[in-house]
Amino acid sequence: MTANFKYSLRFTLDPENWDDIKESKLLDFCQKGRIDDVAFFINPEELNQSHLTAEQTQVWLDTIQTVGLKLKQLGITTSLNPWTTLMHSDRGRTINPKLEFDTMVDYRGKKAESIACPGDPKWQSYITDCYRQFASIQPSFLWLEDDFRHYNHTPLKLGCFCDRHMQIYNQKLHENLSRTDFIEKVLQPGKPTKARLVYLETAQQEMITVARKIADVVTAVSPHTKMGLMSSFPNWHALEGRDWNGLFDALSGNHPRVNRPHLPAYNEVSPLKYSRDFEAFTRTTAAFVSNGPQTEFYPELENYMYSPFAKSNLFTQFQLESTALIGASGIFSNLFDMMGNGIDETYHYARLLADSKTWLNHISSSDTKLNRENLSGVMVLVDQDSAQTMHTNLGKDPEELLPTETNWLSLLGSLGIASFPKKDDHKTQYHQQTIAVSGQFLRNLNNAQIRQLITDNTVFLDGESVQVLLDRNLNKELLGVSNGDWHKARTGYQSFEQADGQTIDGIENPRMTMLQHMGDYLQLTYAKGANVETISNAYNEYHKCLGPMMTVINEHIFVLPINTDSKYGWESQYYSIKEGLFKQYLKKHTPVGFAVEMPGVKLVTEQKIGFKAYFSNFTIDEQPKIKFHLAEQYQFTHWILHAKSGSDLKDVSVHCSWDVDGIGTIDYSLKGLETILLTAEV
Repeated sequence: MTANFKYSLRFTLDPENWDDIKESKLLDFCQKGRIDDVAFFINPEELNQSHLTAEQTQVWLDTIQTVGLKLKQLGITTSLNPWTTLMHSDRGRTINPKLEFDTMVDYRGKKAESIACPGDPKWQSYITDCYRQFASIQPSFLWLEDDFRHYNHTPLKLGCFCDRHMQIYNQKLHENLSRTDFIEKVLQPGKPTKARLVYLETAQQEMITVARKIADVVTAVSPHTKMGLMSSFPNWHALEGRDWNGLFDALSGNHPRVNRPHLPAYNEVSPLKYSRDFEAFTRTTAAFVSNGPQTEFYPELENYMYSPFAKSNLFTQFQLESTALIGASGIFSNLFDMMGNGIDETYHYARLLADSKTWLNHISSSDTKLNRENLSGVMVLVDQDSAQTMHTNLGKDPEELLPTETNWLSLLGSLGIASFPKKDDHKTQYHQQTIAVSGQFLRNLNNAQIRQLITDNTVFLDGESVQVLLDRNLNKELLGVSNGDWHKARTGYQSFEQADGQTIDGIENPRMTMLQHMGDYLQLTYAKGANVETISNAYNEYHKCLGPMMTVINEHIFVLPINTDSKYGWESQYYSIKEGLFKQYLKKHTPVGFAVEMPGVKLVTEQKIGFKAYFSNFTIDEQPKIKFHLAEQYQFTHWILHAKSGSDLKDVSVHCSWDVDGIGTIDYSLKGLETILLTAEV
């Protein structure tokens, strides 16, 4: 029977330390844990010997093939996860002189010892030959690791700026710049330079070219093998100019796109912290990669440095089950060490996996699986090309080019407000939607596109978005703003924010910090006659009102006039009073759904055919009832509850009672770290 949700076990088999006992434990684990596929490492972590020769690689493949025959008898497929393409980092290894390819040089001129230069034709030929050899054993999936990138190759930060690449950049620029001068132009304060665009375009096309070469040889040797790519942080991928469509079109061939997005918790963290990162990394990556329901996502669940001392089993299970929120096709589980110890039965992971499988299979069936094309709520616009348009401030560090476009997504999602990331293609016009933009996203659009976006939709803007309008002289036309002045945090100007005349959680005129863990304050002056509703005001420590903080303009533009703190982001905005103010506005002006009195519970909704509501409790607190607000047309009385009950499935009809404020209540206790689905009976 084919699983709707595929379990792929990422596993190290050390050819020099493999025996019948280890093999027996692996086979037993796969049966008990309901594993569908085993993806064997090649040359990983502690066993890594730098870039392998063909003879060294064959030792791995011969042993893997032998075990693969045993797995096949159990109905389990074999995949390959070579641990390196360029090489993750320098670890005292050096490249075998026989291989002859050059290493990466970072923007500071530091040369790697074992990290390959992605533009070296000899490395490109080498890695293509490697994947031809990997494909020879006909794997089900063949993965490229997330070292297939230009950044974060310790001790290097961003590459490549070797002599070969400098020659390429200079040819395109028709100049003869030194590395130092070129980097200075790439990071130059203010508008993007031609040097920056040349770097981004070169990095982008370089990886697409290599991906296509690899895919071509794999297809020729093993046409049924699916090529997959592990990806990490989408904001950093923007810094290397990643073209998600181009890269996956080159890699996938005639197969669906296969992506392994990062689940951002290799060690256990607070579930509330995980909630924010899940939005910014996992859901955003899915938005960039997906080209329809056929796209396959196998999020990487890694417990590093392994064992229940890295992560509790309950948190591991929560990570596994909450992947339903991106419509995952399965999970890629890296649960055991990469040194060759094999299965450790004392971790009890087989029982954990088996307990979740029935529910995951059900939630991934055609009727219940999340459809990424039908998501509803606040649409948070993101753009893969933002590094091409961003303005830098100091011009000293590549991190100045990191987009901050997921701030609203992390915030609203963590506050229980239905929201979703939307990859903008610079062409689509949105009408009568609820949209949020932050950072410098608006720099990707021309003035006419900005006018249309803000005029035709309900829009959430942050301070950096307003700054773009100020730079474009659109501020008065679109916002009724005559000017704006920035005031840095913690410099003695602003201290707290107060929602004058409002009551939240029984607190009159509630206050929120403007001092700690937040960005700078953009003090806006509104023109006479502007249609502005003040939600809150800024104050100093002497209780002097400094002017408006949050405002609503023309009843459909919500302004949060802050930027992003380089260390804390929008940390201060994750607060119950802010939650109340946001939800008051949403309830009055939009059809967006949100959870009610369920702090830390994430809500993901679909509303094209019928209605689906996924609730995921990103806390360890139990919520005694499910409470949520929906627009009137979705206030159904009868719902089907899809939940896990032990190792079985609870699939029952439940009643929802609605009050006059449009808040529904279902008598179901949502456990800490539990994910469920409600589908409307229509």
